[in-house]
Amino acid sequence: MNVDPTEKDPAKIRTALVELYETELDLEPTDLALIDIAAPMLARAAQLDAVVKREGQMIPGGNRAGMFVLHPGIAQAQTNRASAAGTLGKIRGEGDGNRRGHNARDAIAARWGNRV
Repeated sequence: MNVDPTEKDPAKIRTALVELYETELDLEPTDLALIDIAAPMLARAAQLDAVVKREGQMIPGGNRAGMFVLHPGIAQAQTNRASAAGTLGKIRGEGDGNRRGHNARDAIAARWGNRV
């Protein structure tokens, strides 16, 4: 199961992330806590994407009448994804040594690197 970037349900995102990571790593409780932190961030980013899609990338605003500005949901979604990627990048799984967790970082870079 892959993590759908349009999924808005944190529980479904959490399940998908656990499945994704468990294919490469034996997750520890700390790793699961990191997933619990990141899943709502990714869900909120998807929710913001839906709002931007509905309202448009440019919305009325600014300090002059009739001026359009970039939708603030765009920047917030990017921030949420970057924060989630940073959090998920800390997942290391079981084991020792400096190669511990390299698969997690590679998986995050492959999945979320282009969205951050």
